[in-house]
Amino acid sequence: MSNEFLTAVGAERTVPERSTVEAHPAGWLVRSPGGVDVYDARFERALFTARFEGCGTSTVSDALDYAAVTLRDRAQLRGRDGAVLWEHVHGGWPQWGTGSAYWDSATETFAFTEPGDDSDLWHFVHDGMTTASVELTELTAGGSHVSRSADGRLGLSMGAGQDGCAVYWVDPRTRGGQLDSTVYDDEILLDVRGQDSVVTLTHETDVLRVRSTVGAVSIATARSDEIGDGMDEGVPFHWVVAVGDRLVACAGDDEERVFAAAADLGSWTELDRPTGVEDGTVLVGGHDGLYAGYDWSSGAVRLWQPSELSGLTDGARPR
Repeated sequence: MSNEFLTAVGAERTVPERSTVEAHPAGWLVRSPGGVDVYDARFERALFTARFEGCGTSTVSDALDYAAVTLRDRAQLRGRDGAVLWEHVHGGWPQWGTGSAYWDSATETFAFTEPGDDSDLWHFVHDGMTTASVELTELTAGGSHVSRSADGRLGLSMGAGQDGCAVYWVDPRTRGGQLDSTVYDDEILLDVRGQDSVVTLTHETDVLRVRSTVGAVSIATARSDEIGDGMDEGVPFHWVVAVGDRLVACAGDDEERVFAAAADLGSWTELDRPTGVEDGTVLVGGHDGLYAGYDWSSGAVRLWQPSELSGLTDGARPR
């Protein structure tokens, strides 16, 4: 098996500096300080663009008809023409807060976070009316990431970092009053495409955990200092993607190294870093076997696909 596990696809692209890139059903969602954009799978053209200042964790609907927007003192649902279709104004996040807004196409529900005096709230709006809320009892800074699990639940990662973090899971199909939630304490949710398991990092980002389902008791765990010779204790994981039946993770401090393991995380193999995936490049998985590597500080984006010589594309998806 070759240790070169990715092959570059096409030329380098550029998005605004300090942008993040994640998979979208239509291609790629780019979240930047000036708004959100959706590009096709090859980053050749923009399919949706919404401009606004001060966005936190804002998203675009699967059908490219709505942008769920979070600003410092309000959450909004905007149409393709940029018009505000629904808005909720609140007291405003602290300077270090961001808030989170998400449109769930499967249930036609707008979900957003709102700051509170003792704890923040996660609201769920359907047909313009708030149908349910979840009290977020951790110090959350508004929420930073929303993902959908294989069984249809939404997971919200929260936490400013220095004050701890948690993941709240709810089923938006259950409406009315308070939603029952499943909570992971001191964990950060990772959106790992291409498999059905739930992947998280600990608050310190040096422990990787895999659950088969949201409520599973059994957890496969790997500390970053256990995945390869010479790895120091406490070094952070930087990204995790699924390639075939393996999880591929990047970890390290002064030097970032790449390793692959089966879903049980029992045995790790070190991989060569592909040319172009340098230190500081974040790799995220998308659809149709494509991966995007982006540099937060420069805005450089490049597309990749797994190398057939690596052997990582063989087998079933992790469970």
